[in-house]
Amino acid sequence: MTSSLAALQAAGQAIQDSVGGAIARPSLPPRGFSSREAFFQLIQFVGWFLAIGAIGFRFGVVRRARGISEEARRILRADNAARLGLTGVILLAIAFLGGPYVDSVVRHRGFLESLPKNLAPLELKLALFALALAGFVLVRRVSSVGWTIAAIALLIAVLQPLYTGRTAGKVNAVHILAASTWLGTLLVLTLIGIRGVIRTDALGPSRTELVCDLVNSFSPLALGASAVVVLTGLTTAWLHLKRVSALWTTGYGLALVVKLILVLTVISLGAWNWRRVRPSLGDEGSEETIRRSATLELTFGALVLIATSVLVSLPSPR
Repeated sequence: MTSSLAALQAAGQAIQDSVGGAIARPSLPPRGFSSREAFFQLIQFVGWFLAIGAIGFRFGVVRRARGISEEARRILRADNAARLGLTGVILLAIAFLGGPYVDSVVRHRGFLESLPKNLAPLELKLALFALALAGFVLVRRVSSVGWTIAAIALLIAVLQPLYTGRTAGKVNAVHILAASTWLGTLLVLTLIGIRGVIRTDALGPSRTELVCDLVNSFSPLALGASAVVVLTGLTTAWLHLKRVSALWTTGYGLALVVKLILVLTVISLGAWNWRRVRPSLGDEGSEETIRRSATLELTFGALVLIATSVLVSLPSPR
């Protein structure tokens, strides 16, 4: 009788310990899609595109173009690209601070409590954004110094995960830099370069030649950056997917398929511009043709940004 009572007490204690352990250590539900996170990711991507695109336009397009007249320099003046770069840096700051702020409001807690526990990477990034901001502002007074400061600060900021993150973060940092260099520079080239030249009549017949020079200067930069985008994109997908079947059995995989289709479309449009449209530059009306084709390429590029924002907000397959 005593042994039976002891056995019942032991069983009851085991059940109590089991229940108590379950209460003390609740299993967290898997992370799902967050529209708030996707929104701020989209703002971040647009910020990188504008900021790095302005740098790419200044150093990879205008500087490489052949002899430019004074009138052309006025149209392509550094202030225009610097304004876009400035806007990009502001969007980056909003993206990195806006998420924690909204989270603090939704959860009714302090803003500092919503920030990452390790503040060093965020503080460094914000300091670099402030430096880039100062560089873009300085462009109007001392152009070369301002552009150099902004370029160095942004390069260190976007590649920060190379020395603070894991393998997937390192690859993703290079992916963002390459994509921003490719499509971001194309965006600034279209808005300031091609559009600005088309809207003026001061250049006369040389207007078409200037557009041709700008596009030819951009082509090597676009080819190199797009190749890096494809390589790093495939590497990132492999690191997150873990198995091929996840492409059609998980939400992450389906979102990745949509992104890949859009990326292939952008690459196809870029190849068309390079092989078909670019050789025709110099002919009458060719500047309007390249403007339309570049706009179409950028439209699908914007869809890629939206798809990527959704993708990175989804949990990776297990």
